[in-house]
Amino acid sequence: MAWAKRLICLFIAVSGAAGADPMQEVLAVDDARTAALIAADRPALDRTLARELRYVHSNGLTQDRAEYLDAAVGGAMQYRVIRPLQRQARPIADTVILLTGGNHVEVVLNGKPLQAEVLYTAVYVQEDGAWKMTAWQSTPAPNESPK
Repeated sequence: MAWAKRLICLFIAVSGAAGADPMQEVLAVDDARTAALIAADRPALDRTLARELRYVHSNGLTQDRAEYLDAAVGGAMQYRVIRPLQRQARPIADTVILLTGGNHVEVVLNGKPLQAEVLYTAVYVQEDGAWKMTAWQSTPAPNESPK
């Protein structure tokens, strides 16, 4: 838990730095979002999400901001591990950054431990002077085919 609080403090420091690289800022916000999920820290997670968030899980379940917050913190799913396998941030406009990548995820869903590798696309926008995630869509990563 201490590492999550340090990461959130780092996010706050980075997001307020004048002249900071927007792509690095978004990566820091994404790290803070991940730490908040694992720590089940609703206020910290809330600060990383845009008002109009649309979140599409790898199984197709689609949630708005309120539904996602309720499910992600205190709901049926508890995040245990979210390990980035790859990440790339690309600016789309001055106030929009596209984040693509893959994660190894370990969760407990309705009391059952699950793990998966997912590929995702996330869209971050400037809102109220901070980068916030407005869209997420993930899909199961393909299994490696035998050679």
